[in-house]
Amino acid sequence: MTLRKILPFLIFIILLGCVKDQISNDESDFINRRAGFNNSSNGNVYGNWIVAFYENLENGSIIKKSDVDSWGGLDVAIKFKDDSTFCGVNTSNEIAGHYTMQNSMINIDVYGGSKVGQPEWGNMFSELVYSHSITSFKKSNSQLKLFYNNNKNCVVLYPHRREIQCVWHYSGN
Repeated sequence: MTLRKILPFLIFIILLGCVKDQISNDESDFINRRAGFNNSSNGNVYGNWIVAFYENLENGSIIKKSDVDSWGGLDVAIKFKDDSTFCGVNTSNEIAGHYTMQNSMINIDVYGGSKVGQPEWGNMFSELVYSHSITSFKKSNSQLKLFYNNNKNCVVLYPHRREIQCVWHYSGN
């Protein structure tokens, strides 16, 4: 084949690849906006989040869902709302509650939900919340970090790709 026959084909393939990348980025941006997430650290935790892993910041060790019992991959998913309430699911149980936030400080004041029948993956999150250990957060790029243990550890959450449908809501009464 001659260069004249190959060149248009190569240009077509290159342009197709560029268009494909642009579509993927647009879809990703749409999903993140739909989940209530933008890529700036705008001083809040609002949006739909899913626990990805726990990190020890002193030694760099990470605990992922696959490292502990999660009953085949059940998630901890939480929706922080702009009215200072949250709801979601902690593996096998519905959760809801209230939080206060100021600058990068956060406190989960009220946490409702059962620990009955929860695998270890769910218990890890419940124990942090029940002990009021989570004290601060940082939101950057595509993650939310909730810090505990004097900022030596954190829970890393990623934007949830779907809107979390809450069955149980905190009413404050």
